[in-house]
Amino acid sequence: MSAEHPSEPAADDPPFTATGERVEVRPPSTADIGAYTAAVTLSQRRLSDFAMPDPHNLPVVLDNQSATYRTFMVHALDPEGSHGLVGRINVANVVGGSFRSASVGYDSYDPYAGRGLFSEGLRLTLDLVFADPPQGMGLHRVEANIQPANHRSAGLVRSLGFVHEGFSRDFLHLPGIDGRRDWRDHERFTMLSSDWPAVPYRPLGHRRIACVVIGSGGADHGYGGTSLAAALAAELGIPLFSSTVVDSTAALFELLRCSPVGGVLECRLPAPELRMGLARAGYEPSGVPVLDHAVDVARPEVVRHALAVRAAHA
Repeated sequence: MSAEHPSEPAADDPPFTATGERVEVRPPSTADIGAYTAAVTLSQRRLSDFAMPDPHNLPVVLDNQSATYRTFMVHALDPEGSHGLVGRINVANVVGGSFRSASVGYDSYDPYAGRGLFSEGLRLTLDLVFADPPQGMGLHRVEANIQPANHRSAGLVRSLGFVHEGFSRDFLHLPGIDGRRDWRDHERFTMLSSDWPAVPYRPLGHRRIACVVIGSGGADHGYGGTSLAAALAAELGIPLFSSTVVDSTAALFELLRCSPVGGVLECRLPAPELRMGLARAGYEPSGVPVLDHAVDVARPEVVRHALAVRAAHA
């Protein structure tokens, strides 16, 4: 727990409110309408790269507040002669029960953007999101979906310890840096209550999965071929390490050892040497699936093998 952003709001604070060193976070109210209009108008050009800012939609936001959609306004303790609104954070698509999860979206406003105030506000909001009711929302997981080109937003959540979990194709119909509104791919970043407060820029810690395909040594299998090994590597999204490319057996296992995600090993080795190499690469040899070389394997069969490999490392 940090003195800068305690993980539990004070019991005597009003629900969904928190105060930090430079900002305070609280639910929206009609008193925010003027500042909101000024803030979004001032920031509209910058925000339009990835969103559809509307300086006049706060009344709609207020009407939509519910247990499944909550908004947090970040206010500067020192407005510095401007409108005073640092940003707006939406916690939407809230599902309770066994899920206790939501998505988080946000805008930061000029002239405060890029100075660390919004980052402090997002920290305070996450404190509230993970805090128990009635002060907080009692969630277990939040997800931020960010367009790949929006590297500043991705850098913000990574600086708070969000981890990159995946990629979603055509996730939202939004503007992009090309100036058109279209279905946009998004990167998926997540935070768990059990990880909060989190170490900045922490890695996800991917599971290292591996399998061995006993290769024939022929020229019909490799990175660009149609061998089972190549097809499995593509399906699993992990590297292919093949003895047709790497002559040294020691180098082959060293590549597997150094890979942070594992790999598909294509080779022809005696069983004792294979077990010893897998152990040197950091695997329990008995837990690594071993398959026979094949070419032009049907897609359903490739997927079946890939799922079995993942299950072996679950």
